[in-house]
Amino acid sequence: MFNRSKSIAVIMLGFASIGFPAAVSASDYDDVFRERYDSPEDVGVLGRFVSKAVEVGQYDQAISTLEQHLVKYPRDARARLNLASIYTNVGSWELAARNLEVALSVGDLTPEETKQAEELAGKVKGALSGFEWVLDLTVGIRSKWIDVEDRNNEWRDRQDWNPFAAVNTALKIDLDTPLDDVLVISASGLVERRYEDINQGAGDPFDGFSLTDGIYAHHRGRIAATLDKGIPVVELDAMRIQISAFGQFRTYNPSVTEVALGTSVRAIVQPSVDTSFYGEVSYANLSQSNNLSAEHRFGAEVGASRRLTAEHTVGMAARYQREITDGGTTVNRQREIELSYAGVLPYQVFGALWTQQVAGAYGDFSTRDGAFNPAFATAGTGTYWRASWDHAFHLDGYNRINLGYLVRENEYDGIGPFDFDPGSMSHTLSMSFTKSF
Repeated sequence: MFNRSKSIAVIMLGFASIGFPAAVSASDYDDVFRERYDSPEDVGVLGRFVSKAVEVGQYDQAISTLEQHLVKYPRDARARLNLASIYTNVGSWELAARNLEVALSVGDLTPEETKQAEELAGKVKGALSGFEWVLDLTVGIRSKWIDVEDRNNEWRDRQDWNPFAAVNTALKIDLDTPLDDVLVISASGLVERRYEDINQGAGDPFDGFSLTDGIYAHHRGRIAATLDKGIPVVELDAMRIQISAFGQFRTYNPSVTEVALGTSVRAIVQPSVDTSFYGEVSYANLSQSNNLSAEHRFGAEVGASRRLTAEHTVGMAARYQREITDGGTTVNRQREIELSYAGVLPYQVFGALWTQQVAGAYGDFSTRDGAFNPAFATAGTGTYWRASWDHAFHLDGYNRINLGYLVRENEYDGIGPFDFDPGSMSHTLSMSFTKSF
């Protein structure tokens, strides 16, 4: 059995956090980077540097440091395990498999570390075989409060508590090409019990606008096949084309169901590793839906993102959507511009990595509300804005808690022959737990 010295135990304490990194600032990384070069033989310093390098995404520095350590201590099982974890992050599956094999054969891991190594080995084995599968199960609850401005007093304020459960899964098939082309088969589903507030809380006028109307078990689902293909480029970091075929459904109430069959094409251009641009067009046929006015949906979207530092990314997007009948009549149209920010917060809650995403959007719309009673279809236009703030607490690589807040305000310019101008503001709080497999 390999006997580690006290100095080796020090570096192992540093390695313990590599399995899932904690938040760290760029200045912290610079400090420990200088410390490493001041004390190149201090294994404790090397351990701290590896942890910081992983936390800020400097995987090449972490790998070189661990490889340097393993030259002197080749049977350090925990270092092998953490090196394998980093190699999986960068897609070096063969090197990850090699280090996991050594880590498990040494037999110097704790039961928890052994379990981690075995789970990682299964993932690596799948990737090497050309298949990679992920599965997320989520349960949560939403609380939505809507404040309606309507001088006719037909639409009502309300607040609801909406439990929900969701599943998301994907199978990635490596096509073994020089440009890393892959085929992704994905599926998702959601069920929740909530109020359908497409009419802003209005009940049935024939029973006195009962606020208990409209509470249903809603279902949503989607399945898609996507070819993610690389395009050979010289002056750019990367360029890819993603071609998808999909089917999806959504229930509004027991008599209104949306069924969409369609396709989309997305182009992604990365001038550098920190900058990305994309554009997408999509089409969906809605003719198999029940009691919807539209038969066709067209969409377009363009966007860009820029990673400012390892912890901070900003982005923007512009979207357009139009729904029409077979005769060419526009039933719904929507346009919006969105700005977003994503980053890591420099705090740890129960030792979890804390990330956040903030987004704000402004748009306009026009609609003919013929979904529920086409005979009384009315036309209207308006504007809206929304803002969201979402937080994720990554307990480890397999468990996550999400907290979110969304506020949206709609303002109609006028609806139908009565020309009344309702508006609404809604607030939604959500909390969920996700288990990854």
